[in-house]
Amino acid sequence: MRIRLVEPRPPGHTVYDFAMLPRLGLPLIGTLLARAGHDVKVYCELLAPLDLGECLTADVVGISATTSTAPAAYRLADLLSSAGVLVVLGGPHTSFRPEEALDHAPFVVRGEGQATMLELIACLSGSGDLGAVQGLSLVWGDGERRHNPARPMTSQADFAALPVPNLSLLVGHEKMATKPVMTQWGCPFDCEFCSVTAMFSRSVRHRSAEQVVQEIAAMGAERVFFYDDNFVVNKARTARLLQAMVAAGQTPPWFAQVRADVVLSSQGRPELDHRFLELMRRAGAQIVMIGFETITDEGLASVGKRLSVATEERAVAALHKHGIAVHGMFVAGLDTDETSSAVATARFARRLGIDTFQLMAETPLPGTKLWTRAAAEERLLSDDWSLFDGHHVVMRPALMSALDLQLGILEATSRFYSWPSIIRSGLAGVLSHLPDLVGPSGPPVLRQLPALAKMAVARRWDEVVPYLQEKLPPASFSGLAEAFWLPLTRVYARRQLSAWWAAARSRAHLELLRSLASGTPPSPDIFLGPAR
Repeated sequence: MRIRLVEPRPPGHTVYDFAMLPRLGLPLIGTLLARAGHDVKVYCELLAPLDLGECLTADVVGISATTSTAPAAYRLADLLSSAGVLVVLGGPHTSFRPEEALDHAPFVVRGEGQATMLELIACLSGSGDLGAVQGLSLVWGDGERRHNPARPMTSQADFAALPVPNLSLLVGHEKMATKPVMTQWGCPFDCEFCSVTAMFSRSVRHRSAEQVVQEIAAMGAERVFFYDDNFVVNKARTARLLQAMVAAGQTPPWFAQVRADVVLSSQGRPELDHRFLELMRRAGAQIVMIGFETITDEGLASVGKRLSVATEERAVAALHKHGIAVHGMFVAGLDTDETSSAVATARFARRLGIDTFQLMAETPLPGTKLWTRAAAEERLLSDDWSLFDGHHVVMRPALMSALDLQLGILEATSRFYSWPSIIRSGLAGVLSHLPDLVGPSGPPVLRQLPALAKMAVARRWDEVVPYLQEKLPPASFSGLAEAFWLPLTRVYARRQLSAWWAAARSRAHLELLRSLASGTPPSPDIFLGPAR
């Protein structure tokens, strides 16, 4: 069968616009379907535009939806269904909202979808009983909606046997300088606002160190992003992987999500684990993303984080000591937060020297405990799923207005990414890498300034890196990248903030929040109602 798989572009502007990283669910499913003999292409709209003609001539189109991409997924499903194309919906959002998804497609794959999708395609090819496919919701021939029993979570043995996702199935894969690698599914923790455990369970399934090292070696990546929701679940197992990477000489710069307590020997031994941090650095660790969430112990306890602010502070200092940068991820709008909390969070991040900063509104996603609680307490403010991206306040906070929370997040982000902080980080980078920038035969970077100035005036930012990579000696380019990655990343974040203010959907949402704060009716074109 001709099968096309689609990951719609997230609405608005996100960090993934810059990183161009697809989620790995569709490439994995595509790899399994291709192995079964099907003609498969995967479209991730962050990498390349969707070829609608390809989809309209496909036998089956599978579309994966997160909550914020659900409206785009539904629009595409409606268009293709009206043209007679068979559509299958899947992903985190539709797994928890199958009835809603069946309004737009005859099939919905729930949960970990690889086995369900294979069995569904086999049935559509003429082999198998649709009613026996676990994890499938469907519209039966008589119009009846059926939800087959849930499929058991993938076992450890089955997970270890899964193939490496074939990224070449992705249209536009050649644009990916950073390659995604998944080493495990599941998370033993259960934070209130996170849907990972509902989707993948608290049972952690993992691949062996040898499997992961072989994958890294085969892809020849400039950089690697470990997609694990928590890269260090079992420290001994992670250490074996890092040691294997070092032994094999496979240590590209890598990024990963970790908890702040990764710097500790264990929960019962609070001393710093310098040996493990040194191993991380030798294995290529460049940046870790840490979900600090909030800056009070009370707030951490309220979301089930099982951490302390003191541990968060120690984590940043310890990681920096070992040359590993920290991307701090925080949540605003917890029930313990007040109007001043967002700006205080930015000050906390600046005081700790956190390198890059992300402050998101607490967002109740379907499938989470937070969703259940917010719905029960009637605190949902919008039924526009595209706003459930963490950048828009969609849940009424406890101790302030939704407008105050939204404006506080924007102000805090602007303060962290101020021009003085950008300039200071640029000067620090230049001073620390001055020999690389000047070079033995003169300052090669300075000679490119006229051309760079023209690009800046014309706002041709996408041309800067390829131009420098072509014009500079490798050592100078590497030094330049080391010197300026932080100020350039902060400039990018500032541009994203400006893009948020310029977006019509964001301005309309602000108008909605202002109307709620003032008690005046919203404009006629803004619908306010319960999320559906």
